[in-house]
Amino acid sequence: MNGIVLYKSRYGATQQYADWIAETLRLPVIDPERFDDRILAVCDFLLIGSSVYFGQLLIKDWLKKNEQYLKGKKLFLFIVYAPSPDGDKQDQIIQDNIPDAVRAAADIVFLPGRWITQTIFLMDGVKKENIEGLLMAVRSFVSRTA
Repeated sequence: MNGIVLYKSRYGATQQYADWIAETLRLPVIDPERFDDRILAVCDFLLIGSSVYFGQLLIKDWLKKNEQYLKGKKLFLFIVYAPSPDGDKQDQIIQDNIPDAVRAAADIVFLPGRWITQTIFLMDGVKKENIEGLLMAVRSFVSRTA
């Protein structure tokens, strides 16, 4: 099974998760701006990460622009947010930022991020163990479809 990791990060938390995921699963990390349908043609699944900034996924426009290419692929979205949003806030972020077709093909998880205000760290919830559930979901998908 072939997969890739794509992400957009503002303060580095999403990048850290993407790097850990790619290293653990032995997958390449691709810059979303370099992504094209030739890369997608060889992928069975994609892990797509984004931080949330003022309620908007940094990768929102990219998801909409590439929605046609993502159809028919298994997607794992990891959304990095600090402080951790409650269930209603998570639902609103998903509804406002992820196109219906992408949402239908995706397992979506929220991961704790860094909460920074004017160069002051208020919270840093970025820990490698946070990705365990996501890794299990990917491994389960791969073993079911292999």
